[in-house]
Amino acid sequence: MKLLFAFCAAAGLMMATNSVSAQSSPEDVAARCANLIDGIVERCQNAAGDETAECVRKIRKLLADGRERAARRVAAECVRSATARTEKCANRVERVCDACIDTLQNMGAPHLARRINNVCDDAIATLRITLQREKHAIREALAG
Repeated sequence: MKLLFAFCAAAGLMMATNSVSAQSSPEDVAARCANLIDGIVERCQNAAGDETAECVRKIRKLLADGRERAARRVAAECVRSATARTEKCANRVERVCDACIDTLQNMGAPHLARRINNVCDDAIATLRITLQREKHAIREALAG
């Protein structure tokens, strides 16, 4: 549901920036873009936290039951899932960023487009850090 909401929000922003850019200032467009990007990252981080907590719980239970092989399989699947989710989140951020930067460039605001590009770079870096933390938590759980 969260993913659907984020996709709809991104699509809405893309349409909105094209249709209201003549009525909105570049600063307003940039602020909406930054807020949308921040929202995507926040939702992805929340999903990461929930998924990681569940994975760690499953791994610890399997290890407590003496099922190390099953715990390793769960850990591998959790890492695959976390990586796939992070890639989807990063792709969503990039799509929104591309639309926002294009809109700002078309509005004659290259300085704001550069600022949004920096916001996008920071967002992608944050998603990567979150993925590394997830992997670390999963490895730690597997180590016992």
